Amino acid sequence: MIKGRVLYDVTKACKQRQKSGIARVSNCLKRELKRALTDHFVEVVWDDRSETIKPREKKAEWSIEPGDVFVTCELFCEFERVGIEGFLREFPGRTYGIFHDAIPLQFPEFTWPHSVQRHPSYMKMLSMFSGVFAVSNHSAIQLEEYWEWLELEKAPSVRSIQLGCDGVFDEWSPPKREIGDPLRILTLAIIETRKGQDIAIEAAKKLWDEGSDFRYDFVGRTNPYFGKDIERSLKRYAKKGYPVAVHGQLGDADLQRVFGEVDLVILPSLAEGCGLPLLESLWKGVPTLSSSLHSIRENARFGGCLLFNRGDGRDLVNKLRSLIENPSELEALKASIRSEALPRWSSTATDIVDYLETDGA
Repeated sequence: MIKGRVLYDVTKACKQRQKSGIARVSNCLKRELKRALTDHFVEVVWDDRSETIKPREKKAEWSIEPGDVFVTCELFCEFERVGIEGFLREFPGRTYGIFHDAIPLQFPEFTWPHSVQRHPSYMKMLSMFSGVFAVSNHSAIQLEEYWEWLELEKAPSVRSIQLGCDGVFDEWSPPKREIGDPLRILTLAIIETRKGQDIAIEAAKKLWDEGSDFRYDFVGRTNPYFGKDIERSLKRYAKKGYPVAVHGQLGDADLQRVFGEVDLVILPSLAEGCGLPLLESLWKGVPTLSSSLHSIRENARFGGCLLFNRGDGRDLVNKLRSLIENPSELEALKASIRSEALPRWSSTATDIVDYLETDGA
């Protein structure tokens, strides 16, 4: 057992209304770590005034003990949390950060400006932790390569973890018995350049103009910096009579209904840290046509995933056309989903706890 408590950082997560990927990771891990650790789990938040952490729920007596472990999924730097670097240096126990991706450094042209500004300091600050968990093997490599480029004298170990598929929906669903008539396609993601909806809708338009019959649903809020033009384009095609629907962000009940109706999920992202929507789609029995990214390929081993070249609209058109014109290919893709092997968030939490126990022995 862990000698002390896991002090789990929810500073931003407890305030966020938007269901971003990072927020989902934070909430899912919180849920499962709390189940696994019971009284040894404490939610904490950063206190700007005292420049340290405090329990989210007020306690009569509170102090950080030498056996305690601080864990955070959140993104921040010294500028945002004044005193955090001193806190990490002086923390009497161990500290662990969960690293998502280096996308703001790699693709500043379509990343939130604030994220671009923060990320170099954030990635360097992670070297001050006792250890780091990365959400994919690719993310782990990126972080270690960045530290090597900085020529840091000392850096902690980075261990990749497998994220779960049951973060949005608790219950698994088997694949649909019959393909819809017409075929139903879904892209679930914030509408922005990075997520590739502009590539997907142009591919769909080409096939519609050829006479293909399918309906395309887009679900997700719109990025005000990099998504407005794409949203307008989607709605413009809908007004012209193309079978496309833009739903915005849906609640869990509506999302459950949509997943029960769709036959294929398209994930046309230009960059991903893990690709949670792939796992979550397979969990609901829906195969995917996905951009061939490193993180996506790591999870494609669970089946149900056909890949197309990143950012290649022509390849997407060809792969999608083949699935539409040859229903047996889509049926085979559904049948290849390895439902029994899909990772659960409970296993992610167990993996982390086991490592914390071993690392602190």
